[in-house]
Amino acid sequence: MKSKAMKKNKGMKKKHEEHIDETWLIPYADMLTLLLALFIVLFAMSQVDSSKFRELKRALESAFSGGVGIISSDSNIPEQDDNSPNPLDPDPLNEFLLEDERLQQYKKMLDEYFQEQGLEKSVTNSITEKGLQVSIQEMALFDSGKAILHPEALDVITNISVILGDMDNYVEISGHTDNLPISTSEFPSNWELSVARSLNVMKYMLTNQKLNPARFSVVGYGEYRPIRSNETEEGRAANRRVELLILRMFMKPPPTDG
Repeated sequence: MKSKAMKKNKGMKKKHEEHIDETWLIPYADMLTLLLALFIVLFAMSQVDSSKFRELKRALESAFSGGVGIISSDSNIPEQDDNSPNPLDPDPLNEFLLEDERLQQYKKMLDEYFQEQGLEKSVTNSITEKGLQVSIQEMALFDSGKAILHPEALDVITNISVILGDMDNYVEISGHTDNLPISTSEFPSNWELSVARSLNVMKYMLTNQKLNPARFSVVGYGEYRPIRSNETEEGRAANRRVELLILRMFMKPPPTDG
């Protein structure tokens, strides 16, 4: 009898040793679930979207059952107006309007400066679809047929460069002539003259160390972009010009349907 009992005990002991205790898996799984929920909550909070946060809260409450969630209140989450722009998803129209307002302010500054200098008849500032355009007639910058800046024009270019120093926009400087042909050892055609004028304006402007040369480009259009008729001296004088185009960084978005 004793031998049989001992054998029975040994058999039961061996059976228990072969069975692995897996009760630790339950708290481990619960911990993983809680960690996953925590990371989801942290991600949702980083998005600062109150409506999505409340939806997440309700989903987590349902997942953990019992009707009591791990987040008891959303009183600390800022209410967001559905019509207000989300800083993480900028509104193209809002960006365009803000930049347009800044360009209008710079235009006003330039208007006042040129008026103070008595150059309002030689300089035209306008807001276009592409940006802020400053058009300076030849007489305010160069002698006829020349590309060397007048000494009095240097202050004008310097003051424009100071204003541009507060902006991050790209700037295109273009030279224009009338349709009267030119053929000299220095400028075989109006193409060369227009390019040389725009290049000299840019080179002097970049003596301002605050300006980034990578923002600037030059182009010469010769006689092929007139703004007035070349049939009169007045029209030809208007066509002989250098233009600075401060390009928009944000274009006006197309209207949405509905």
